[in-house]
Amino acid sequence: MSKTAFTIRIYSFYLFLMGAGMIIIPNVLLSLLGFQITNEIWIRMLGLFTFTAGIYYFYSSVHEQTYFYKSTVFGRLFFFLMTIVFVFVFKQSMMLAAIGSIDCLGAIWTFTQLKKHSNNT
Repeated sequence: MSKTAFTIRIYSFYLFLMGAGMIIIPNVLLSLLGFQITNEIWIRMLGLFTFTAGIYYFYSSVHEQTYFYKSTVFGRLFFFLMTIVFVFVFKQSMMLAAIGSIDCLGAIWTFTQLKKHSNNT
């Protein structure tokens, strides 16, 4: 497994954990992150989407899907920027930015590994 694939594999595990948490124990997760608990289905649906995205990331890491890796860098940076917008425009908890920063850091890690790999070939 390449070092770039490893960054994607680690991110897939993060998505699996967050997704499973939102499906199985959503209010525990919401409370830990400082958000209001809910009995509405949206949190479990978000968890399902997150877990499913984890499958895509995991599969791409198994098969060295470099083009997917590159697209995730842009997607995760976009996610981070939008969490910042939500915090300031919609006056939401800074915890959103903290969650988004995980995506930002992961995107930077993947990007640096992509650059190292492209410089070595």
